[in-house]
Amino acid sequence: MIANLKNSKTSRSSAAFTLVELLTVVGIIALLIALATPTLVDVIRSTRLSSAGDSLLNRLNLTQQEAIARSKEVEMRFYKYANVTSERPGDQLFYAYQVVETPSGGVPVAISEPYYFDSGVVLAPQQELSPMLKTTAGQTQNNGQYIFSPGSGGGGSAVEYAALRFFPDGSCRLLNSSTIDEDNATSSALAYTIPPLATSFMTLVESQYIASPTIPPPNYYCIQIDAYTGKARIYRP
Repeated sequence: MIANLKNSKTSRSSAAFTLVELLTVVGIIALLIALATPTLVDVIRSTRLSSAGDSLLNRLNLTQQEAIARSKEVEMRFYKYANVTSERPGDQLFYAYQVVETPSGGVPVAISEPYYFDSGVVLAPQQELSPMLKTTAGQTQNNGQYIFSPGSGGGGSAVEYAALRFFPDGSCRLLNSSTIDEDNATSSALAYTIPPLATSFMTLVESQYIASPTIPPPNYYCIQIDAYTGKARIYRP
């Protein structure tokens, strides 16, 4: 009987972990987490950038379809402003975009809600990365209101926009004048030109690379648009 009790205690003792063994296991787990975390962060950032790019590409295609379906000029406006809640509150960057109907010589009307890029994602303002966004114009009021007012970082008067205008035949033209008389059909038409294919692109990047950009960035989502057909292609690293 006594021998059986001793054997039972010995068996339970040998089956347990010592403090040293537990600390070793915890240390190994912590090391694995530390090694895996940077990779997981990179994957999350890459996924976020891809999602933002895919959404923009889909909405560009929808803008072209709207122009064809309505038989009117419809444009995608890319809004540039200072966002005090962003990673770079002191910089004016492209944080949002919107579909706007622009009747010739008429008052522009928003036909979609504003779309905001995911946190940490912006359209690169550098000409080398986004020549399509080189020219911007200030918003003007219609009936005392601006088409777009950011949720943070000031009102509509502090917003500039670049624009890509689609026509009923599916082609598109790029805003190339910082002053537009939207009530004058001739002036409005002359403010948009067909960009060369070699400079007809824009690039989504992570806002953390804006301060000291590298060309090309470590991660990007580039959209190139053929102005004659309105068709878009994407380029990724």
